[in-house]
Amino acid sequence: MDDNLQRVDVKQLLDSPRNPDLDPFLVIFNRWRKQTDHPSDWVDLADYAHMPGGPGILIAGKRDTFSINLNPPGPGLLTSVRGGLEGTLADRFREAFRRAREFNAAVAAEPEFPPEFQCIDHAWEVFVNDRLRFPNTDQADRQVRPALAAALGMAPEVLTRHADPGGRLGYSARLDLMLQ
Repeated sequence: MDDNLQRVDVKQLLDSPRNPDLDPFLVIFNRWRKQTDHPSDWVDLADYAHMPGGPGILIAGKRDTFSINLNPPGPGLLTSVRGGLEGTLADRFREAFRRAREFNAAVAAEPEFPPEFQCIDHAWEVFVNDRLRFPNTDQADRQVRPALAAALGMAPEVLTRHADPGGRLGYSARLDLMLQ
């Protein structure tokens, strides 16, 4: 395990209707994809809305991927950071959350953003999407939890680590509180 973390997924959960219509996100992300000067350097748009409880609609870039995601525990706005992280682990988590908040605010400000979708300010999921360097083990927890807590300005005890009895997933935690 090392601290060269580059793959962090941050998902803010949404209050939304059952079986939501995701077509407005196709319109929004198609417009975003045409932005040639965006730092994420958009390269693709994918529609998985036909898969119940699946990845939804996503826009992929060379640096980040952003999506309306329907995977458990429920609908949310998912930012997948894939590069450009520097500094300590806490610095890297701070940057991942900064990007997530920036994307979430940008999509919510779009005229096509469905009014029936509401961000839940206090419900977030964090996944360290690198199971080789940061497996969901007690050892990784001792390294990641304090850094994640420091990045968010909270006590490590308020984070809930996801169980992974099979050891197949990277580190993940849930935050059920208001983030500053």
